Parts: sequence; C-alpha cells; structure tokens
Amino acid sequence: MKPLIRLLGSLRIAVPLLVAIAGVLAWGTVYETRFGTASVQRFIYHAWWFQALLGFLAVNLAIAALERYPWKRKHLPFVLAHLGIILILVGGIIGGRFGIEGQIIIPEGQAERLLQLPQNVLLIRQPNPGITRVIPTNFEAQAWVHEPHKDFTVPLGDRVVRLTVDRYFPDAQLLEEVTDEGTEENPAVRLRVVHEVQHDDVWLFARDPERFGVRWGDAHLLFLEPTAPEQLDQLLRRSTTSEHPRGVVSVRVPNQAQAVEIPVPEQLHQPLTIEGTPYTITFKDYFPDFAISEQGLVSRSDEPKNPAVAFTLSGPEGTDAHLLFAFHPDFPALHGRAHTIHAQVRYLHAATSALPPNSFAILRTPSGALSAALTGATGERQSIEPLQVGTRYTHPWLGYQFEVAVYYPKAKRIQHMTNRSDEVRAEALHVIGREGEQTAEAWLGLRDSAALSLGVEPIIVEYRPAEQELPFSVKLLDFRKIDYPGTQMAAGFESDVELSDSQRGLILMRKISMNNPLKYRGFSLYQSSYVPEPVETTILSVRNDPGTPLVYTGFLIVILGVASMFILRAKTSGTTSEAL
Repeated sequence: MKPLIRLLGSLRIAVPLLVAIAGVLAWGTVYETRFGTASVQRFIYHAWWFQALLGFLAVNLAIAALERYPWKRKHLPFVLAHLGIILILVGGIIGGRFGIEGQIIIPEGQAERLLQLPQNVLLIRQPNPGITRVIPTNFEAQAWVHEPHKDFTVPLGDRVVRLTVDRYFPDAQLLEEVTDEGTEENPAVRLRVVHEVQHDDVWLFARDPERFGVRWGDAHLLFLEPTAPEQLDQLLRRSTTSEHPRGVVSVRVPNQAQAVEIPVPEQLHQPLTIEGTPYTITFKDYFPDFAISEQGLVSRSDEPKNPAVAFTLSGPEGTDAHLLFAFHPDFPALHGRAHTIHAQVRYLHAATSALPPNSFAILRTPSGALSAALTGATGERQSIEPLQVGTRYTHPWLGYQFEVAVYYPKAKRIQHMTNRSDEVRAEALHVIGREGEQTAEAWLGLRDSAALSLGVEPIIVEYRPAEQELPFSVKLLDFRKIDYPGTQMAAGFESDVELSDSQRGLILMRKISMNNPLKYRGFSLYQSSYVPEPVETTILSVRNDPGTPLVYTGFLIVILGVASMFILRAKTSGTTSEAL
C-alpha cells in the first residue's frame, strides 16, 4: 500500500497546477471585463477543462493527505483542512456540471413554470404539420468570433433544410436608412418632436403594423391611412357618425347622385324608405362585438370591439342581404358575393375613429395629402387640414411641438446591422436557409423569429434562451417597488407569489424580496429585477445547486481544522511549560 501511495505522490504537480489555475482565474477576470459575466461563466468557469483542473487539484490534495497515513493526532488540522478543501472542490464541480441556473419571468396575475437558461438555442419550426427542432448554440461563449460559419442540417419530416449562421454580433445595432427610391406605395413620414430640452426624430410607416405608431413621452404618435373617405371624415370629425351609438350605413343606390347616411335604429325589422328612391332598407341585426359561434352569429359583448350590421336592401330589381363590418369594409368584396342591386354600401361606426388619448395622428388622404387629428386626455379633438411638411405645430393639450420633416409616398427602407463591441449585450445572428435550389436569409436578435420562404411551406427560425420546465408553477399575485423616501430610486422589490406543485398536491403563498428567497425542492428563487410595463412583470433568478451541501460542509470542516490547530498548539505549549 505504501509503495503505491509513494508512487502516486511522486506524480503530484501541485505547485504547477496551482499556478495554472491562478493563470486561468486571471484570464477569466480579463475575459469578464471584455465579454461580460455570462460569457466567462459559460466559456471558462463552467467548461469541462476548468472543472477537470479543479478535479485534478482535489486528487492531488487527497494524495498529499494519504502520504502521511497512518495519521497521528498532530496531523488532525492538516487532514481536516485537506478534506474540507476537497469537499469544496467536489461540490463546485458537481454544481457546475449538474446545477441549474436561470430566470423565470412572470407578468402580474399570471403563472409560469418555464425556466429560461443562460444557454441559447436555435428553434426551427414547420407550422403545418407541427414539427420543431431545437439546436443548442454557444456563440456567446466566443463573442470575438463574428463569423462563425456554423452549418446545421435540420430534418423536418420528409424535407431537409440546411441552416448556416455566417455572422454573430454580440452587441448588435440596427441602422436604418429611408429614401424615396421605392417602386411601390409605402407612405412614410419623419416626425420631429420637441418638448423643452428633449427632441427626437421618428420614422413612421402607415402600412407597417409594427411601425405605424410609437409612444413618445405622454404622446401617442401615429401615421394612419384611412381606406375610405368616410373613415377620414370620422377621424377628422367631419361626419355625424359619433352622434349615433350604433353607427350609420352609407347607401348609394342606382341613379342616385350622392350617398345617404341612415342611422342603425334601435327598433329592427322595420322597412325604411330611402328618400327620393324606390328602395327600402330593413335592419335585421346589430352586433357590437361580432363573432361566429356554434349557435350562429352572436355578439361576444356590448362593447363596440368589432361592430357589424345585417340588413336587406329591396328595390325593383329584388332583395339583397348584406353583412357589413366597420373595421373590415372590404369583407364583402373579398368574398365576392353577387347582388342584384348595384348599390354602394358602407358601414360607419364611431369605434373606427377612436384614437388614444394625447395622440398626434397624421392622416394620409386618398389624394396623397396629409392631415392630422390631435386628441386630449379626456376625448378632446382638434383637426389640422391640410398638414404642411416643414411647418411646426403645437399640441394644444400637451404643449409638445411636432413637425413633419420628411414625407415619402414611396419610401424604401435600407437596413444595416453593425456590431459595437465584443461584450454580450444585444446578440444578433445572420442565418441562411437552403432547401434544394431555394435560399432565404434573415437577421435574428435574441428572442426574435423570422420566416424563411423555402420549399412548399416557410419555416420559422427563432433565436432564444433554452428553456426547462420546473416541477412546480409560480404565479405572481402582486409586485411592489419600494422607493427611497422622497425619490423614485428603488430601495427594493417584493413579489407575492403562489407556488403550486401538482405532483405533491401543495400550494404555498410566499413573499420574495431581495434578501428573502423562496426555497423549495432544492430550488432557490431570488428577487432579481422587474419590467415596469402597464402590467408589472417580475424577474426571479432560480438556482438549483446539488453541490451546495458539500461546499458548506467543506467550509465547516476547514474551520474545524483551523480551530483544532490552535487547540493542539495550546495543549502542546501547556505540556511544555509543565515539563519545564
């Protein structure tokens, strides 16, 4: 036994190993300052090779302790210190390899059980049929490699897609240039906003559902393109639609010079004559919030969320049935229903002219000119006709100043993605998909998705954090931000949560604060941050480290070893004094 121990002892390289670990830690410190904490943990501290170094150090400490076997009483501090350090190293290795760490994001009033992990994945999905593939990535671990050229082969049922990530920007920035060189109609305005010392230029695109409006301070900035003159009249309050709670139907029958507006009456099923014509209109039903159910056509509520009206139009040619929608005026034309009476009908409702409070809404008229509708906090409204490009206007209720600096009827957007630094702050990938002879590409930010038009059906590609399901769900009952007195600086956050464990049939009500985590089934939930949206959202850090008991035990044993060293030294000194 002793020859074997001596042989193993001769293999010890404790000093070089400690120097190597110290060098790695120094490198990790420099790495963290450049690339951030998440990258250094992923690339160094949680890497297999660093944990192998720690394991090798633990083996060397064990060999050093075994070399002095059989141990004597004077060896107790030495043995305890080595045992404690070995347990700390083993606990750290177990936690690094098998521990779970991430975040859970919960809006107030909702429950969540999906944990977002530090690692990111590429998710490839074919909607029909529902096929999903998840590809682990580690681009953030080597943030300085901006051109990884990673290739992935993705089987999706009976088709195979090749995906290439040719660029990775850890700190991406999207630069956009707008010109008037477009070939198709794409109305855009550059709106300049000024309030006291603040000023900003904002591009708005009337036909882009994500770029037609923006919130700036207390104001809502909008660029709208009404589809019909009647809608424009409603927004500018030229018509009297708002005086009729059920709206009006605009009818222009054959041989009639102008359309006639007929209010939707309270009493239905009564024929109404269109003055000066042989035609009558009979209202059959009114739906404030139209929907189709198993029972047929119904209204889901009394709020005008989707106003619709059903009526018949009768005349010498016969009788036609109509179903019109205020928010979808083109619905009858899209379905191509033929009518015997060649009449022009449209349904107008005040709900279509609703604008948010404190808004500055730029309106593009059918002729291409600009107008504006301004609203106050309690429904006040003012119109500007026409709106001149380059002229500064003042919002009568907010005091903000607005100016349409540029107006392009056929705008063209040119976007460039650039990288600002190697620190992982705003990740973005450029992906190229190939299937057969077809190729499609897109830029993806973290938690973004894009549709690649390939084959018979597009595929959806998403770049997002990996997720893991927790064995319980957490519901946010209430979130509180506690400020320092007299300031808006946060002194702390608190979350009242409800933890539900269906496997054990258990429900817990707890308060989580910054120094008061919730611990359950080996998981610790800490209050991390919050999102100050209209619906407050809490961000909880979640950690499950199976090596923690070993680490704590190791620290206690090291402390016992230090204490035993002083006790033994004191006894030795006392014995020596008595002998003298």
